[in-house]
Amino acid sequence: METSTATITVLTITPVHAGRLLALADVELLIDGVSVILHGVQVRADGSKTEITLPNYRAPDGSWRTAVTLPEEVRRPMGDAVMAAGLEAGLLMEKAAVV
Repeated sequence: METSTATITVLTITPVHAGRLLALADVELLIDGVSVILHGVQVRADGSKTEITLPNYRAPDGSWRTAVTLPEEVRRPMGDAVMAAGLEAGLLMEKAAVV
């Protein structure tokens, strides 16, 4: 199995504040020199957690489906990069440590 070099860059993060949706991000994945840009990566939060979700679309049957499927090895670091960008932009706050 070969390994590849990947670079993840958050191009923009825009506050939205619509229900649980806090922000939308555009993320560039550069994998072995090939650039893929994901528009509409979502930052969602409720009282207990903040999560990053991939863009989705409404299927013909009316259900919502993920528009892009990424392997965990790419999805987790991408989510970390979006969370870091949200913190840096002041859209998110670090959770206080429980003592």
